Amino acid sequence: MDNDKKNIVFDFGGVILNLDISATLKAFDALGIKEIANSTGHYYRDPIFNRHEIGAVSDQEFRDAIKKLSDKKITDEEINRAWTKMLLDIPKDRVDFILELKKKYRIFLLSNTNLIHQNQFEPYFFNLYKFPFSDLFERIYYSHIEGIRKPEAEAFTNVLTKSNLAAEETLFVDDSLENIKKAKELDIHTYHIQPGYVLRDILSVL
Repeated sequence: MDNDKKNIVFDFGGVILNLDISATLKAFDALGIKEIANSTGHYYRDPIFNRHEIGAVSDQEFRDAIKKLSDKKITDEEINRAWTKMLLDIPKDRVDFILELKKKYRIFLLSNTNLIHQNQFEPYFFNLYKFPFSDLFERIYYSHIEGIRKPEAEAFTNVLTKSNLAAEETLFVDDSLENIKKAKELDIHTYHIQPGYVLRDILSVL
């Protein structure tokens, strides 16, 4: 068992938050927007999605671009509902586990996300658990705020630099194999989340 890890950097969707990418794909399909992503939802075919995730376009610019992908007349509200359809629950056992880990490790979040999603899941979390989502972590790194997204190397080195973390003392937890591979290239310890996982299983590498 390794005893050199002092920091844990979590991905969000598919690790802490349950996701159903297919729900958003179906919702967009009903709006006349077809085949926007690959089967995992980690890759969107139109560049507007990545641009939104790095904060290069505003929410309204994003919605306006989405409207052009459909031959139907759709509203901002319909786009928001479709786009957030993938966001499911944040189970209590994962929240409790992270709070437990905070007693021993420095805990961070590194997430490819956007403001529309953030404005959906943060109030949900507060209403459910009665404390801010940000309190789970020492610091949160959202792609739309940092201006860089995984699997770009800079997304990882940005966290290491800004929070003064040593790669060899840091564990990165993600469900995307592409992201895991990039973190490994940077000498960061990794744990690849698999379907049917229990988050507490990461204890096997701590």
